[in-house]
Amino acid sequence: MRRLLLWDIDGTLLSTDGIAANAMRTALRQLVGPHVRIERTSYAGKTDWQIVRESLPSVDEATIQSRLQEFIALYTAELTAQREALIARSTVFAGVVEALHALSPHAYQAPLTGNVAAAARIKLECTGLLRWLDVEAGAYGDDHFDRLALPPIAAGRARERYRYAFTPADVVIIGDTPRDIACGRSFGARTVAVATGPFSMAELAEYNPDVLLPDLRDTVAVVEAVLGN
Repeated sequence: MRRLLLWDIDGTLLSTDGIAANAMRTALRQLVGPHVRIERTSYAGKTDWQIVRESLPSVDEATIQSRLQEFIALYTAELTAQREALIARSTVFAGVVEALHALSPHAYQAPLTGNVAAAARIKLECTGLLRWLDVEAGAYGDDHFDRLALPPIAAGRARERYRYAFTPADVVIIGDTPRDIACGRSFGARTVAVATGPFSMAELAEYNPDVLLPDLRDTVAVVEAVLGN
């Protein structure tokens, strides 16, 4: 148990069928009122903090940072109100549970996600995946606006949790976007990309992950890819 597996959530483990994106837009509108323009921006691979910044280009960064916790409270409240819909309509991708189960004897597993921590927990609770991932050892979109800053945060939390100093060589980052690959490479971690999100195998291959998988259906292949066997 000297490995740390850091999993992206949306597009890698699950989909919320647009519920979370709509909740985020609702929270943004509640935050800024009816007259501030909200830009439509791609969410894939970005932190929620970055998404808020890009969605509100007319609002200065200092103001956004000062109101981030207010946004999180609004967003979390909206997700909580949509809890039954999340349970009914969210999809856990094929092979995910089997992969998490197969890897659990070999490594600690935690989220590394652009979601703010509260949203990550709700999504994992509503899809039954919380049992597999230690959210206290993860890193989130309210820890830093830049996803590349998240791996050291997760490694530091895991060190405190498990009393072991994880080096980059001990860490594997699994995700579905070029930003997942980039944040793993920036930290020196092993990167496993899966084409279950908006990016194709060919598009992800351009970013040279250590391993590229079409999905997580083949449990043996996933374990080999993640553990480097």
